[in-house]
Amino acid sequence: MQANDNDTTTTTTTPLLDNIYEQGTVCGHLPNNNNKYNSFLFGLGGTLFLFPHLAILLSLPPVLRRRGAPYLPTFINKQNVMFDQIRKHVSQSQLLHNMQQQTQQASSQLRFVDLGSGDGRVVFRAAREGIFVKSVGYEINPALHIIASVRRFITPRYWFNTNFYMTDLWKTNLHQYDVVAVYGFSPIMERLGHKLEQELRPGSIVVSNVFEIPGWRVSDNNMNGIGKGVHLYHVPECFDKR
Repeated sequence: MQANDNDTTTTTTTPLLDNIYEQGTVCGHLPNNNNKYNSFLFGLGGTLFLFPHLAILLSLPPVLRRRGAPYLPTFINKQNVMFDQIRKHVSQSQLLHNMQQQTQQASSQLRFVDLGSGDGRVVFRAAREGIFVKSVGYEINPALHIIASVRRFITPRYWFNTNFYMTDLWKTNLHQYDVVAVYGFSPIMERLGHKLEQELRPGSIVVSNVFEIPGWRVSDNNMNGIGKGVHLYHVPECFDKR
C-alpha cells in the first residue's frame, strides 16, 4: 500500500511541474517591453543632447562666408535691457508719432523682427511684451528653425502673433518692420548697416546686442552691468554721425 501511495503522488505532481515549466518557457519568449522603452528613452536622450551641438555646427558655414553670426543665445538679462530700451524709445519715435495721427491704436500696429532668431526666444519675448501686432524671426540654420517652430507649435498663444522663416536675411526686405533686433558679428555689421539704411522707414528702431553698427550714432546704449553692450538706434537720426 505504501508503494501505491508513492506512485499516486508522483503521477499527480509531475503534470503540475510540467505545466509550470511550460508557462515559464512561454513567458521567456515574450517580447521585453522594458528593453524597447529603455531603447526609446536612450535614443530620445541622445537626440536631445546632440541636437543643440548640431545647431552650433550648422551656424558655422554662414560665419565662414561672412554672411551670418555664430549661434549665441540672448539671455534673459540682455532681453530685459533690450525691451526696456525699446519701450522707452518707441513712444518717442517719429514713426509712432506719424501713426498716432492715423489711429488711436498705433502701438499695437508695430512689427518686430529678429535677424538671426535662433531658437526663437527673443521673438517670443517680443510677443509677450504686447506692443507688437506681429513678431517675426529670420533664421538660416535649419536645426534652430526647427526648435523655434516646435516651441511655437506647442504654445497656442504664439500661433497668431509670431512667425518664423528659414531664410537668408540678406535676401529679405525689412521695409515693413518697425523694430529690428540683431545679435550679429563684427565682420557683417557694416554691410548690415547699409542694408538697414536702405530698407527701414524713418522712425524705425534698431537694437543691436554686443556689436555696434559702424558709422551709426547710438541713440541709447547700456555699457554697464548685466545689460552691457546693448545699442539702440533711431532711424534716420543714427545716420548723423557721418
